[in-house]
Amino acid sequence: MRDFIKLVVAAFLSTIFLSTAYGIINLTPKSEQEPNIYYFGFTDTFVFTFIYTFPVYIVVGIIFSYLIDMMANKMQTTKVYVSKLAMYSLVGVIPALAFYFLFTGIKLDYRLLFYFFALGIFASNIFYHVLLLINRILNKQKT
Repeated sequence: MRDFIKLVVAAFLSTIFLSTAYGIINLTPKSEQEPNIYYFGFTDTFVFTFIYTFPVYIVVGIIFSYLIDMMANKMQTTKVYVSKLAMYSLVGVIPALAFYFLFTGIKLDYRLLFYFFALGIFASNIFYHVLLLINRILNKQKT
């Protein structure tokens, strides 16, 4: 049960970090804005990103995190961090593909597909590193 709570907290914090980063990245400077056109501000982008991302982190992040941990425990490697980083990166492509086809349909735009892949990998790595941070904090409290 404690692992599940850690994953939910990691999903929530990851959503906050991703939404913040995405909100900052997608800001259009005042100097580049054209008159009579609405531009999303930081808060708008943050809220929309949070609404769409949190359920994905809760469902996909928690399920695949359990699977990755089970696979990593069975693997006999000394480079656990690198192995898990690669697995989390691969898992990040799954929701990215789903969102890509949800938003574009069947047509293929490789630049947009690459953008979604990069965003999915970035999001999954945020989750992994937040989870590592939570584990480190909790391990320090035990000692």
